[in-house]
Amino acid sequence: MQQQGQEGQDIDDLQIRRSVWSEMIEQILLEQQYKDMGVFVSKDEILDILFNDPPEFLRKPFTDSAGVFQKESYTQIMRNPEIIATLGSMANKSPEDKKIAVNQFRSDLIRIEKAMVDERMRTTLNNVVNSSLSLVSPSFAREKYLSDNSSADMNYIMISTGELSDNQVKVSDDEIKAYYDKYKSLWPQKAKRKIKYVNFALVPSTVDTANAVKAVKDIENELAKAQTPEEKSKAFDKKAAKYKGEVKDFTQAKDVPPQVLTYLTGLKENDILGPLSQPEGVYFYKLDGKRSGENFVVQASHILIEFGNNKDSSKAEATRIMKEAKTGDFAELAEKYSSDKGSAAKGGDVGFFSKGQMVKPFEEAAFAASKGQIVGPVESQFGWHIIKVVDKQSDEFKYTSIKIKPEISRMTTKALGRDAKEFKAKVDAGENFDAVAKTFNKIPRQTDFFDREKPALGSNFISAKAFELNVGKVIDPVELKNYGVVVVLVLDQRQAGLIPLEDMKEKIKTTLIAGKKLDAIKSKADAIYNKVRSYGSLAYAMTIDPNLGVKTATGVKNNGIIPGVGQDFAFTAKAFELPLNKISEPVRGEKGYYIIEITVKQIPGETQYEAQMKEYMNQLRNNFKSGGYYQWFNQIKEDAKIEDNRVKYFGEF
Repeated sequence: MQQQGQEGQDIDDLQIRRSVWSEMIEQILLEQQYKDMGVFVSKDEILDILFNDPPEFLRKPFTDSAGVFQKESYTQIMRNPEIIATLGSMANKSPEDKKIAVNQFRSDLIRIEKAMVDERMRTTLNNVVNSSLSLVSPSFAREKYLSDNSSADMNYIMISTGELSDNQVKVSDDEIKAYYDKYKSLWPQKAKRKIKYVNFALVPSTVDTANAVKAVKDIENELAKAQTPEEKSKAFDKKAAKYKGEVKDFTQAKDVPPQVLTYLTGLKENDILGPLSQPEGVYFYKLDGKRSGENFVVQASHILIEFGNNKDSSKAEATRIMKEAKTGDFAELAEKYSSDKGSAAKGGDVGFFSKGQMVKPFEEAAFAASKGQIVGPVESQFGWHIIKVVDKQSDEFKYTSIKIKPEISRMTTKALGRDAKEFKAKVDAGENFDAVAKTFNKIPRQTDFFDREKPALGSNFISAKAFELNVGKVIDPVELKNYGVVVVLVLDQRQAGLIPLEDMKEKIKTTLIAGKKLDAIKSKADAIYNKVRSYGSLAYAMTIDPNLGVKTATGVKNNGIIPGVGQDFAFTAKAFELPLNKISEPVRGEKGYYIIEITVKQIPGETQYEAQMKEYMNQLRNNFKSGGYYQWFNQIKEDAKIEDNRVKYFGEF
C-alpha cells in the first residue's frame, strides 16, 4: 500500500563486488547450459510479448485513470520511437534534447528486450530441468505410497547399547586402520588449508581515551566561559565545527531517536544540554528550532477487506466490521478479518506516514480524521479499508549534536600496523609463531580445515592467500572487520583426494565402539529372546515378568522413528517385514537390539492405491520439482572450474 520505500542504506562496496561476481558467474554458467541444452528464444517470440502481452511496467505509462490500456498509442510509439519527440512537454524542447530523449528511449528498449530474453531463457531452462527431475516411475510411486500410508501397532523389547559406557569396549589402532582402508573410497575431499593467526585489535589506546576526555573538558570550559545565551550558542557552534558535530534540519518527532526526543522536548530554542554519558559516547545537544502545524504525519491501523468476486458483498462485510470496530477491540478484529496479513499481525498497525506515502483515498481519509477516530469503509484499488487514526503529529525539531568518544588515531593505527609487520618479520626470520605471539602478549588461534570457497575469518582474501602460499608461510598483515589487523600463518594443508586417516580416526573409533557395544549385548538379547518366545506373545510375557521392559507402540510408520526411542531405520524396516503375532528374533539396530511382535498391520490395498495413484504421482512430481532447479544449478556451480583472480586486484572480495 505504501508508494515509497525507506531511504537506502549506506553503499557497501564489498557487498556490491560480491554480488557482481556472483551474477557474472551465474550468467556465464547459464549461457553454457543454454547452449548445451539447446535453449533459445526467438526474436519473434519477444516481439509477440512486447506488442501483444507487454509487461506491467510497459503498460503502466499508457494506462488511463480508468485503468484502460491505450494499446494503439503504445503500439505506435513502440513501432516509431520518434513520436515521443512530439508528445507533451517534449514538443517545446530543442532538437538536441528531442534527439537525446529518442535515443534514450531506444536504448531502454534494447535493454528491456535483453532482460526479457534472459528471463525467458531462464524460465525455459527451469522448466526443462524441473521436467527431467519430476520423472516418477509407477513402481517407485507404488512402493513409496505403500510406505507412506502403512502403519503398524506392536510390542517390543529394546536391549540398548546405552547400558555400556565407551570405556567398557576397546578399539585398537589396527582396527581403525583396517576400517579406514575398507571404506576410504567413500570419503573424498577437496583441497583444504588450516591457518593459525593472531589479531591486533583496532581499539583506542590510552592516549586516544585521554584525548576524548580532553575534548569533553574543552567543550565544557568553552560553554562555561560564555556569559549570555547567545554567546553559549556561538561557543557550541564553534565546538560543533571543531568536533564534527551533526546538524539535523527540521525532523519529524517520530524520526528523532526516542532518547534524544526526550532531551529535546524539555529544551527551549538555543538551550544546550550536556555532557550526557551514553554507552556509545558523551553527547552535547543544542535545540536550534522547533515548529508545529506545518507537516503532519499520521499513525494509523487498518482492516482491509478485499473486493473478491462481489464488490457489493465485500462492502457490506466491511460495513458490518466497521460497526463492530467502533465498540470492539480494533487490533483483534484486524488480526481476525484483515486481508493485509503483514499489518494484521501487528493489530492492523501501518505505522506513521506523511502525505504521498499511501494511496490517495486512504491518505485523505486518515488525514481528515482526528486522533482516535475510526472511519470507513474507504475504497481504494486494494479493497475496502476501515481506518483507525492512532496518532497525529506535526512537531519538528532542528538540533545539533556533538558526540565525543575515544577514536582510534592514525598514530594508534600505524603503531598496530608496525607491530603486525614486526611480528611477521620475526616469523619469516625463523622464529616460532607461538613464541613470537607470547612476546607480543597475543593468544594464537587456529581454524579448522577449510576449502577454497569458504571465507577464512570471514575473508575470501585470506582463503585465497592461504591457497597461494606454502605451509609455514605468513600472509602480509591485513585489516579485517571484527578482527583488526591479523597476522596469518598457513599451518597445514590437505590435498584433494581422500580424507586422510588422521582426520577420520575419531569418527571411525566412534563407529567401531558402537559396533562392539552391539556385539557385547548380543548374548543378552539372545537370552531374553529364548525366554520370551516360550510365552507365545510379548503382551503375555509382560504380565509374567514386568522387568522385561516390554513397550507398546501404535501407528508406527516405516520412517525410522521409534516412539519414545528416537531414530533407528533398521527397526521400522524389519517391523514391516514381520508376520502378525509372532515374536521376532533379535533385530540388530543402531542403538541396540530389538525383539518385536506386530499386533496390527495396516497396508493399503490395490484398490485404494489405484484410486489415488494419479493424484499421488502428481504430488511426487511437484515435490521433486520444488527446489529441484536450484539444487541442480548449485551442483553446476559446485562442479564448475572457475579461475578466481580477484585476490590480485582487491584487498577483500
